[in-house]
Amino acid sequence: MIQTKNLRPIEVQDLVRIGRANDGGYVVPEQIFKLCDGLLSYGINKDWTFEKDFLKKNPKTIIHCYDHTLSMFSLTIFTLKSFFLSFIHAILLDKKRCLNALQGLLVIPDYNSFFKTPQIHFKNRIWDSDDLNSKTILDTIEQITSLKAENIFIKMDIETTEYRVLNSVFETDKKIIGMAIEFHELDKYTDEFNAFIIRALDIFYIVHIHGNNYSKLLEGNNFPAVVEITFMHKDYVNSPISISKKSYPIAGLDQPNRHSKPDCKLTFN
Repeated sequence: MIQTKNLRPIEVQDLVRIGRANDGGYVVPEQIFKLCDGLLSYGINKDWTFEKDFLKKNPKTIIHCYDHTLSMFSLTIFTLKSFFLSFIHAILLDKKRCLNALQGLLVIPDYNSFFKTPQIHFKNRIWDSDDLNSKTILDTIEQITSLKAENIFIKMDIETTEYRVLNSVFETDKKIIGMAIEFHELDKYTDEFNAFIIRALDIFYIVHIHGNNYSKLLEGNNFPAVVEITFMHKDYVNSPISISKKSYPIAGLDQPNRHSKPDCKLTFN
């Protein structure tokens, strides 16, 4: 069973949400943007709005994104799909989905506009070895720190591969200021998830958590099987530390991943 008692965040006053509305946005402390000069983003699919907002907050940030599934071919297919979906949603008078589909028509020029040095898209798979077209977490940290980035923030959404690679963050001597990670399939990776959280809490505080309402609820504690957790290195959290008494999701800050479905209410029993 998921050890939900370990997941209640500490009290943080400067939380902000960046990235697109609904699925794709994450909540982080505002001070992250002053502290970090490097962003490592693993798994961007066709959405780099988090990275764009991060850059707006700190234009000096070096941003390296890793996604082996993203290519000009996949972007072209996505554009064609968006073109047809915009018509379908318009006919069905579904304004929100129609607007989302229309935004998809701009994905290729937006990709070409954003990914210019020092914003780089690496077409590598993130893995626990360097086999084939793969890179390890430590490889990517060395790559970005070689460009003089000293304080790193990690964003990760890699569909269960997180359980293969995340322990690497404990093996580097580079400064990882914080992380925003989407953990998947907690029902299948319960032991791995619990073990990582216990280890992470030695170094980091949990400052925010949000349930992904696309996922199912776990039997026994009614907790979502997919959660987004934001961590902050303890060295950068001011004392005194207190446990948050907020209700999650936080009204006015969090947004449901699936806009047509109620957000997940979290309990930490």
